[in-house]
Amino acid sequence: MPAKSKYQAQDVIDAAFQIVRTQGVEKCSARAIAGEMKSSTMPIYSCIKSMKELEEAIVKKAIDLLIQYQIQERTGISVLDMGIGYILFAKNEKHLFRMLFFTEAAQKDMDLSKRMRDYAISVSMDKLDKFSPLDELSYEQKMDILYKMWTFNHGLAVMLNNAIIEDLSEDQIIRILMDTGLYIMTGVRDRDEIYKQDVVRELFNSAGLNREHS
Repeated sequence: MPAKSKYQAQDVIDAAFQIVRTQGVEKCSARAIAGEMKSSTMPIYSCIKSMKELEEAIVKKAIDLLIQYQIQERTGISVLDMGIGYILFAKNEKHLFRMLFFTEAAQKDMDLSKRMRDYAISVSMDKLDKFSPLDELSYEQKMDILYKMWTFNHGLAVMLNNAIIEDLSEDQIIRILMDTGLYIMTGVRDRDEIYKQDVVRELFNSAGLNREHS
């Protein structure tokens, strides 16, 4: 009877994840994983059915870590904390963020990507529904706020991840998201009144835009 391997599938996944986390997904090869495990490549192939299975496990582990960032309480405003966590993940976990959003590793598994997106939308909407300052707004208005904030958060996350802008502290990130969130919420709530103003009408006319289709 052959000797039982001392390695399990989780050992391979953890080793591969550590490589991706510290060096990037492009550095994650069977040889590199074996080096991380201080073993030959044989346990990798005996523990893991395929490289696709390994890729999916790494992506899932990265998503789980992202969720941990987002559910950590920092301000006591849960919907704000989700955005802060997303940006801190991009700032602190540069290689994992890039793998999730800018490489083929995540894109190959569209179902996993869809589940991550659906999770973010459903959880964020649940938190917005429980955010008392927005009680007067409709579901459509809350979705408008969600998508606008999501667009801003992702843009800031990408810029921090790629050092396009100067590094920001956690306090600075909180302040930026707080200010931007207030601007967006106020804008969505008062949209109709704002668009009635002469100066706003002039801006639309100057840009050749039809206010009715904005």
